[in-house]
Amino acid sequence: MKTICFSLCGLLVISCAYAAKDKNDSGWVSLFNGKDLKDWRIQGKQDDFKIKDGIIRCETGGGGQWMYYARKQFGDFVLRVEWRVSARGNSGIFLRAKTEGNPWETGYESQISNEQPPRDDAHCTGALYGYQAVNPRPDETPEKWRTTEITCKETMITVAIDGQKVCELDQDTNEKTKNKPLTGYVGVQDSHGPEGTWIEYQKVEIKELK
Repeated sequence: MKTICFSLCGLLVISCAYAAKDKNDSGWVSLFNGKDLKDWRIQGKQDDFKIKDGIIRCETGGGGQWMYYARKQFGDFVLRVEWRVSARGNSGIFLRAKTEGNPWETGYESQISNEQPPRDDAHCTGALYGYQAVNPRPDETPEKWRTTEITCKETMITVAIDGQKVCELDQDTNEKTKNKPLTGYVGVQDSHGPEGTWIEYQKVEIKELK
């Protein structure tokens, strides 16, 4: 009996330590541990996304398409991603997506782009790809670390780049989006640019909203 009690206490201590490591006092939970992708699922070639020095890197040609955090689907949340993209690069951040079908269609993609010539305001960095244009347009200088923060609260989606709000959508006001689900997976896209381009991610964290 004592052995069982000690075992249960040990499991409780491990569980509490894990929770403390993943979630800080402000409610943010890190989805990327800086070491591996054990909680993520890659849709495509499994070695497309590589980790070096605590950074996720993907180079054009891997064919991974995207990967998502597989432990949970999220509804209302704030998602914060630190990234940098090469010159002429193309990638994106997915939210409320499903595992079947294209994530930018089943959910949303917050675009990351340094394509040349520059894409229009509905397909550039910060835009909700194909659904809502940016205003104002953010700086798209390549190879510079940036932070995208996306807030999803019921039907409202807001995107900020480096602390500046650049895009906002109430999906109920758009015929293309009004029937989209209010829950789904969050994820990141691989490098979709021409040969020699790349995308890197160094932090992915989320705070669920009540």
